[in-house]
Amino acid sequence: MTLKRNVGASLFWLCLLMGACKSPSAPIRTATAAPNPPFAGQAPEDASHTDEEPGRYGGTLALALPQNPRSFNPILANETSTFMVINQVVYKALTEFDNQAQRDVPGLAKSWETTPDGLNWTFHLRRGVHWSDGAPFNADDALFTFQVTCDAKVAAAGRDLLAQSDGSCPAIEKVDDHTIRFRLKEPNALFLSAVGSALLIPRHKWEGAYRAAQFNQTMLLNTDPKEIVGLGPYRVQSFATDQRVVLERNPYYWKVDSAGNRLPYIDRVVFLIVPDVNAEVLKFQQGETDMLWGISPETVELLKRDEQKGDYKVHDLGPSFNTEFLVFNQDTRKYKNPVKLKWFREHRFRQAVSFAIDREALARAVFLGYATPIYGYTSPANKLWHMEEIPKYPHNPEKAKALLGEIGIEDRNGDGKLEDAAGNPIRFSINTNANRAARVNIGTLIKEQLARIGMEVSFQPLDFNLLIDKLVATRDFDAIILGWQAAVPPDPINNKNALLPSGSSYAAFPEQKTPLTEWEKQLQSLLLENARTNDLARRQQSFAAAMRIWSEYLPEIDLVASRFLVAARNRFGNFKPSPLANYTYWNVDEMYFMK
Repeated sequence: MTLKRNVGASLFWLCLLMGACKSPSAPIRTATAAPNPPFAGQAPEDASHTDEEPGRYGGTLALALPQNPRSFNPILANETSTFMVINQVVYKALTEFDNQAQRDVPGLAKSWETTPDGLNWTFHLRRGVHWSDGAPFNADDALFTFQVTCDAKVAAAGRDLLAQSDGSCPAIEKVDDHTIRFRLKEPNALFLSAVGSALLIPRHKWEGAYRAAQFNQTMLLNTDPKEIVGLGPYRVQSFATDQRVVLERNPYYWKVDSAGNRLPYIDRVVFLIVPDVNAEVLKFQQGETDMLWGISPETVELLKRDEQKGDYKVHDLGPSFNTEFLVFNQDTRKYKNPVKLKWFREHRFRQAVSFAIDREALARAVFLGYATPIYGYTSPANKLWHMEEIPKYPHNPEKAKALLGEIGIEDRNGDGKLEDAAGNPIRFSINTNANRAARVNIGTLIKEQLARIGMEVSFQPLDFNLLIDKLVATRDFDAIILGWQAAVPPDPINNKNALLPSGSSYAAFPEQKTPLTEWEKQLQSLLLENARTNDLARRQQSFAAAMRIWSEYLPEIDLVASRFLVAARNRFGNFKPSPLANYTYWNVDEMYFMK
């Protein structure tokens, strides 16, 4: 995913902010001797200690944002630009996610435990922590956050993550000022992730608005920044529509480095609003921003040529979590072509198509080599959940023809064109969204590759909204090329709507009340088993079995995972880029300017 950005030159503002100017192409954002603004009070008694090397204070980190955030309200936030500004930067949760280790780690909760049945979870909160306005943080704030999140009258984006099978949220109680307990009706393998997705809000600021049924009107873009109170390493200093968001150090932040120095090191973070991809790259090349992420293959070589001149480096982080797939319509309720439906519902037909597709060629031609062939749902980037021991389909046109022959599809006239046993030509259409050049190129190549085994494909890119209407509402399509992105954390249960035959995003045939085939019954059973235990070994075992079924019967034909490319100036310490959000700055509280 490449973010799009566009804004006018901001050098004058940056010079005023830092108090000095050099050349117009190199605004000064480097470190200074003392933190500005300074820290307030002492570090909390339960301060979180990082293991990274101690850094130096000062400087302004400049990043690009594809559009204005919608608000600063973390309970209501449900789109990318808002999360890029506030998630783990302005607000924090009881637990956090380590992007490199790909595991949950302590946050505002220094520890937790659960009963063996997974129904009772107790969280022990850090003592001595203060909000960014200096008010003390305690269990009442956590209870208030979850009360608001679970209130059906509040448009909380994270309520579904906490919801139990009957729609209710777990019961929550205050044990003491620094201990809370959740009581679940059923085990939830993603409960820690759900807790980590609930960004905490201060009761002392917003309880009045909540009681007055005005919570949906709080923490807006025009709210006084002093009222935007969080527990993250930064707090909002200013916002200018279509220009920038400026964050300054939270002087009460609760983390310290290995030497006991207060975090964060960097004084300010500035998000420039840049909704154009070309402007985004140009601003980075001109030194106006410090980092890029999700770089397209077409841009990589352009950036690499200027690495030394621009004092930056392009980093190839390996496979991303973004995958591309081809899905055939198997919907017996809504799909109106019985002849094609018979083909598409035959798993050997789908296997033949998978063998006919040259994934290596897709990676070379479409992604200029910056992609990895895949044969299952998960990307190799997923350390815990990617499975290699699954059926695979290396390019083999002869194997494809043999499989088709087993189901009566052959070249009966010697003209290279395939027909089924009733004499129907194997002819169908493939759609994708026209605004994604990579998918258009994938479709063009797949059309050519399937033609080589005798299939006639009409490839028709469409407006994205029309494509989604076909996929979700009318189900009026033969086949579609689309892609998936992993949630954070990249746990398969976060994507259960796409994996379960009963799920609303199961693209082949969604919302099956009872799985129609025996293999889909087995798939659903294994995935539900995966969700109902907290034992990682058992979860991996059931997921591996589910993915072997997935890759044998191919409810979707998974194609490639693009590589994740980022670029950053060569002056950052503790720089640990990741293919998971927030990509280059997910550990912004540890990062510092080396020069």
